[in-house]
Amino acid sequence: MAIPDSTTAAQEASAPPRRQVIAGVVGMMLEMYDWQVYGFTVAYIAAALFDPTDPFSGLLNSLLVFAVGFLMRPLGGAIIGAYTDRFGRRAGMILGLVLLGVGSLMIATVPSYAQIGVWAGIILVAARVLQGLGVGGEQGAAVSYLSEIAPPGKRAFYNAFGYVASSLSVLLAVGLTATLPMILGEAAMSTWGWRIPFIIGALFTAYAIVMRRTMTETAQFAETKQSHAGARRHSSTRILLTKYLKQTLLAFFFVGGGTFSYYIFVLQYSTFAHMVTGIKLSQAQLLTTVVIVVFAILQPLFGSLADRFGRKRVLLASAIGMLVTLWPGLLLVTDNPAVIIGLQLLATIPAAAAASVGNAAIAELFPTDVRAVGVGFPYAVSVALFGGTAPYVMAFFAGRGQVSVLALYGTLLIAFTIVTTLLMPERSRTSLSSVPEAS
Repeated sequence: MAIPDSTTAAQEASAPPRRQVIAGVVGMMLEMYDWQVYGFTVAYIAAALFDPTDPFSGLLNSLLVFAVGFLMRPLGGAIIGAYTDRFGRRAGMILGLVLLGVGSLMIATVPSYAQIGVWAGIILVAARVLQGLGVGGEQGAAVSYLSEIAPPGKRAFYNAFGYVASSLSVLLAVGLTATLPMILGEAAMSTWGWRIPFIIGALFTAYAIVMRRTMTETAQFAETKQSHAGARRHSSTRILLTKYLKQTLLAFFFVGGGTFSYYIFVLQYSTFAHMVTGIKLSQAQLLTTVVIVVFAILQPLFGSLADRFGRKRVLLASAIGMLVTLWPGLLLVTDNPAVIIGLQLLATIPAAAAASVGNAAIAELFPTDVRAVGVGFPYAVSVALFGGTAPYVMAFFAGRGQVSVLALYGTLLIAFTIVTTLLMPERSRTSLSSVPEAS
């Protein structure tokens, strides 16, 4: 077990500079921005980078490329997580940003299908692979960093700002992709305007990398590295899967219910309402922007509650709330905007609690030497399986009028979240340096 030294104690006794916190969450903002921008511009990408004589196949191919990014997330969680546990939180977060930025720049500058043929699609796949790796590694590195710099009793509060940043990035992505066609016109948007959001993403990433280069390493990582100096160590991924398999499985199943609710009710509910009721998609999306703002505002509140009353109380209340609101949210939707936003808000509130507290709870499962990979790898696998597939599962069942089957699927995932929450240790008042290492 690690014994806190004076450096660790000094860091834990006071709040870190605001710039350090912003640098910690900026990558989480960029990862969601990149993900959403691609989803919102996929029709333009399909027309520009795939065979224009077969537009339907082009759309399917571009959606498949979207899925490739999700498949890369677990690999990024394992590789960059291990890199972060070996070389530091700062190094891991910078590497994740570099991959995200290069991926965005590649998409922004890739020649069209008319210019280079099938190579346009190949370059797009390569860009999404890099972005998927970066996103997968960013989560574990950033959550570890925020958890380790947080003052005593504020770990959930600090981690909550990751989802605040993500929510702001979703709003930025929605705003850009909605207004650019109106400003430029559809013709210009189809030929070159769709590249603008990716250029902005690449520029923002470059700024974020410069910001992160000024970050200081966490005292807990520095202490752990010093204590292991000279020792021959295996990869933290190998250590995780051999000595911390129970904690890894807890993190994996815990994430499932919350990520399903987040993708369905926060990000994709407008599409669901459109498919089921026929309401205009643009009208439903406008309602969703209001919900995302509420979701962001709730993050620090639930984080503070979890720091004060404990993780398990807030997370259990959240999971039960997700379970209670899941069925009416899916089965009672109508084309009335008031009904849509009311049901969406009811389901979003417990999902916000799960998001704001979940990262801190997972970070508290693992000691410092495997924390980044312990957070990043199971989280990425769970999100890829249950979050990345949620829009497709939703469309499959909703399109066939089988919404109750979708609700049963969500119920199963939330049930796993409830069970794992009960099994997780309560460490809201425990120093991260005191989390036991496997013998």
